[in-house]
Amino acid sequence: MGFWGLLFAVLSARSSIIGGEEAYKGKWPWMAYLKTSSAEGNTLNCGGSLLNEDWVSLFVFLNQCINKKDPDVVVRAISQVVIHPDYKFLSNVPVNDIALVKVNQSVALTKLVGRVKLPETDDNFSSASECWVTGWGETTDGAPRDGILQQLNIPIVSKKDCLKVYPHLSSNFMCAGDRKGGMDTCVEDAGGPLVCVSAGEFLQVGIIGFRPSCTTRHNPGLYTRVASYLDFIKGTINPVTKAFAKA
Repeated sequence: MGFWGLLFAVLSARSSIIGGEEAYKGKWPWMAYLKTSSAEGNTLNCGGSLLNEDWVSLFVFLNQCINKKDPDVVVRAISQVVIHPDYKFLSNVPVNDIALVKVNQSVALTKLVGRVKLPETDDNFSSASECWVTGWGETTDGAPRDGILQQLNIPIVSKKDCLKVYPHLSSNFMCAGDRKGGMDTCVEDAGGPLVCVSAGEFLQVGIIGFRPSCTTRHNPGLYTRVASYLDFIKGTINPVTKAFAKA
């Protein structure tokens, strides 16, 4: 599969998340949109988040719905893809589902394009935390996409309740979403960030995972827990960059 490029999300937001709302331009400056293509001409798209001027995080499981003519859109090609060395499937569940991509040219940070901050250690976020997901996927299960970034305030599901639904999951996953359905991420939102407020700033605590269906009742969304992979992230991007997601 060839990697076509990244569009960094400075768009005002038309698009994706079920039960969400349009985001205004610059609200989520770290959002990135990745488009891939294969030799057979097939395309797959997903979200990502800008870690610094050179690196974007996303999930491994990765048509065009973004307006590249928007003067505020930054387009980059991909020069390197690093998949977690222990990525695999166990019982149809992806394990160590995280990847990093390096862009071919550093991105200039502005008021509209910025990097996301990561947690320093394991998180202690709960249903009382203010958390958000963003993406350009479907706004209803199977509905067409219109290219405007969507945002959704979403609750964290406790580890105990998450394991009731997904008993075989490791601690490297986390759950979030409305268990009644109607509010969730959807197709092509995958790879995008789950961010929560801590000490007045947003931290990326999760990465949206693959969802074959959206808003399944009683089944919260699955997310890769970012805190479990800080060593992988830092070890990958630190050798080639001077700054690591710091203000």
